[in-house]
Amino acid sequence: MSRGKTGEDSPRPAGSAPAPAEDSQPAEDAPSSADPGRPITRRRAIAAFGGAAALAAGGMLLASGDTAEPGGYGNGLTAGGYVPASTGYAPDGTAGRAAAFPLGSVRLLDSPFRNNQTRNTNYLLFLDPDRMLHTFRLNYGQPSSAQACGGWESPGVEVRGHTTGHLLSGLAITYANTGSETARARGEYLVSQLAALQALATSAGYSPGYLSAFPEYYFDWLEQGRPVWSPYYMIHKYLAGMIDQYQLAGVRQALGVATALADWVDWRTSRLPYEQMQSVLGVEFGGLPEALANLYSITGEERYLATAQRFYHAAFLDPLAAGEDQLEGAQCNVSTPKVIAALRMWEETGSQKYRDIAENFWQIVTGHHSYVIGGSGDHEHWQAPGVIAAALSNYTCEGCVSYNMLKLTRLLYFGELYFGQQGRADLLDYYERTLFNHMLGTQDPGSPHGFNCYYTGLSAGAFKQQPLNYFPNGNPDVYSTDYDDFTCDNATGLETQAKFADTIYSRDSRGVYVNLFIPSEVRCADQNITLRQTTGFPDDPVVTITIVSGAAPMVLRVRIPSWAAAKPQVRLNGAVITGVVRAAPGAAGWVVINRCWRPGDSLEVTLPMRLAFSPAPDQPSVQAVTYGPVVLSGAYGSGASTTMPVLDTASVRRVPAQAMTFQAVADGQPVTMIPVARAQHQHFTVYWQTA
Repeated sequence: MSRGKTGEDSPRPAGSAPAPAEDSQPAEDAPSSADPGRPITRRRAIAAFGGAAALAAGGMLLASGDTAEPGGYGNGLTAGGYVPASTGYAPDGTAGRAAAFPLGSVRLLDSPFRNNQTRNTNYLLFLDPDRMLHTFRLNYGQPSSAQACGGWESPGVEVRGHTTGHLLSGLAITYANTGSETARARGEYLVSQLAALQALATSAGYSPGYLSAFPEYYFDWLEQGRPVWSPYYMIHKYLAGMIDQYQLAGVRQALGVATALADWVDWRTSRLPYEQMQSVLGVEFGGLPEALANLYSITGEERYLATAQRFYHAAFLDPLAAGEDQLEGAQCNVSTPKVIAALRMWEETGSQKYRDIAENFWQIVTGHHSYVIGGSGDHEHWQAPGVIAAALSNYTCEGCVSYNMLKLTRLLYFGELYFGQQGRADLLDYYERTLFNHMLGTQDPGSPHGFNCYYTGLSAGAFKQQPLNYFPNGNPDVYSTDYDDFTCDNATGLETQAKFADTIYSRDSRGVYVNLFIPSEVRCADQNITLRQTTGFPDDPVVTITIVSGAAPMVLRVRIPSWAAAKPQVRLNGAVITGVVRAAPGAAGWVVINRCWRPGDSLEVTLPMRLAFSPAPDQPSVQAVTYGPVVLSGAYGSGASTTMPVLDTASVRRVPAQAMTFQAVADGQPVTMIPVARAQHQHFTVYWQTA
């Protein structure tokens, strides 16, 4: 193919990729690296799940051919394209349709989480949409008077355009959770402009349906094995953003853009033999197969599921299916979205191999490749299993990796509820540890636009800042800038800081689970009850759940974390109650109360915390300090030694009447210890040498 625009070849007509025949032969139960292009059809998927009733339990998919077209919602669908009485949000997965609460049902109350969300919303609405569209317009030969962006969105950078995809998602999530009409209008404008450019694809010399801020010949390079920076990664961001705009913000035009772009991906990849496709998959492609699986669940069009299966990267996924830890040397954020996609493919096809990949990966990463704050990777790569002390730098724990690990953990958790199991609290322990210590702390509270840092360093004297390995001349005392960075972590932060409400609660047919301790309200439509959670957690171990309105019999479950220092104290309407704790000492579990709840009812759960020391597997004398779920860091101000301090563990004491503050002695000198998420604009130390 020519290095020029691929429209010089003979492109296929838009939407011409045929759907697999319903009577095609069954595929093997597991995806096969020897036969990756063979689709598992909708009929086979239903059979694998045990019949149509199994799919209905999670929210029935559209029948094959009954695509939810923009502007016409048949089969009782809402304007978002999903079944009423479920979340219907495809990225929640089949299980999440029943287990997750819609974002509009949960409202954050005053807390650091809402403060972060507010700063993030300010930035989403600050960004000039025409500046974000500048390189898209130039790519289609259209005029643009907007000022070009800098950093990774500069006109000459091969990943330009990725932030606009995240912006579409961030705006849609913000609208769904907060009801901001400005956020919705901003997203609708971006969709309309991108749709207009996509319609110009053939006149610009591109294949029908192509949408990007860079020329299509990047994909020629990719298929030829020439160096190019992650072109399918950007396609994923646009496709995911359009799905979010359609489902969360009800922008009908977005579905047409998404299906046309997915048809282009189908056409582009269907031409490639297996070995060539596997070579293509050696270059980062993000969560594109996840987005394709999500589009399949919305439309019922088999070709999107078949296209998703072409993105099965055998070299990385096959060892995980076998339970083998071969992560050493792999790039964390290139790899993790492949596993999220595998879990979604399990839900859509029933293939156990996909499920094994996801569970094995989660156990391997959280058990052998994660730092104490839940993050993974040093200089963005996994080390050998158990290597922690020997891999401490100011380039650990990239934010994108934890963003994706939380997505994976959430889907695994919903899967347990979907199959009638009481929620796995160990999954939530990890989720909480990573959310409270890593993701909450990636935003700079001193910036009105809530800039997000790229790495959370864990070496002695670490410092949250711009990624100076990418921006060597950047200001080391800022996390990011308005228009001059646009790294992938700045971009995922637009979503992370918008969707804190999505996992606080979950549900099953009997009632509500309180998963995370974050001040909030949840409206439970099934029971016609609104619950309010008030807490000063983690500074205060008391969590209070109050019935604000409505009355109904239901089971209310409040999570007991494995870090709880003792059996929690439970009070119902002021009276101590017993016999409701479902957890062994030191094990995660639940407070379970089944009763008819009425307005004014109040459940108070006190979760005792204790000081603990977490040793590094490769050097047990190197330890981190935790208090409950909180990872403490030594606050060293404007200067700190890069030599790991020696901590007197017996000296660590909580300061009375101060929010989560401790005093200790390290290297013979007093040091104040605060939660690592609250360490900003100063040097801090998380891992210590101990005697």
